[in-house]
Amino acid sequence: MDVIIVCHTEFGFVRNKKVIYEKKATQGVTKGVLNLMGVAKRYKAKVTFAVMPEVAEYFPKDTGQEIGLHVHAGWETFGQGKDAYEVGDAYLRVHSKQSSASTVLRDYSYDEQFDMICRGKKYLAEILGSAPTTFVAGRWSLNNDTVKALVANGFTHDCSAQPGAKPAHHDWSRLPRICMPYHPHEHDYQKKGAAPLLMVPGAQYFPGGGVNPEMVPWVGLAWLKACFSEYYRQGAPLFHICLHSPCMTDDYFISAMDRLLEFIAGHEQVHFKCAREIQEYPNRHVAATMLPYLAGLNLAIIKSYFLSSFKIFL
Repeated sequence: MDVIIVCHTEFGFVRNKKVIYEKKATQGVTKGVLNLMGVAKRYKAKVTFAVMPEVAEYFPKDTGQEIGLHVHAGWETFGQGKDAYEVGDAYLRVHSKQSSASTVLRDYSYDEQFDMICRGKKYLAEILGSAPTTFVAGRWSLNNDTVKALVANGFTHDCSAQPGAKPAHHDWSRLPRICMPYHPHEHDYQKKGAAPLLMVPGAQYFPGGGVNPEMVPWVGLAWLKACFSEYYRQGAPLFHICLHSPCMTDDYFISAMDRLLEFIAGHEQVHFKCAREIQEYPNRHVAATMLPYLAGLNLAIIKSYFLSSFKIFL
């Protein structure tokens, strides 16, 4: 099994076990990146850092890790009171075409998306000395125009997919919860095709949610381990972990990530790779199963499952 770790590299800090994406909190990059690298190094793991252009000058130099591009379009305020923060990219807001304040990339035209991606790639190459070929869309939001713009800008991998999810700002609902990498159709990014871009979906636990140490307060570390076991026991070729760099400024999340990687590294034939090393695998059916989760059941999970079922029923 290949295992990749994709870190959305952003400003921010942690309060009450919750990431606050405060633009003035540069430690989300300066400290979060180094702390994550320290954890990864213990298990000889690689990290793909999907870097926002606005944080590039704060990103530690010569990490030896893959640098990808992370684009947060627009500029909007989220949260309330002391937990309020802005979503967007200060560099791209000034240096690229953006016709609205929407933080949903799919709300922009092809030309605008092309411009944001092109300028972001060039800026990272200028500041960090590495032109990215892996992309992550802010809020996991993209559309067919995004795929077209990524291909035109020489990107080979996209790590935005959250299989089965369809909130207001993105749609990955037609992908099965356990989904392996695929080349998308030119006119449908959720359908297999021949576009020269590899979609690399994130690992999703039952009943739905990305494998991310930031979810430990909500579902428990045992639930993330159970998700890995669900994939591993069936011979799934890939397990994709995502996280945000600010969470690695907090001892609670550093410990959670360390314990998750320790668990994963204890299995045979696990190979840590960066995103750009992933290729499409031969077709292999990986079925969803609840068995690995039984030992990790807790009240929060049971509540989450029934709420999810109730919404589907409605």
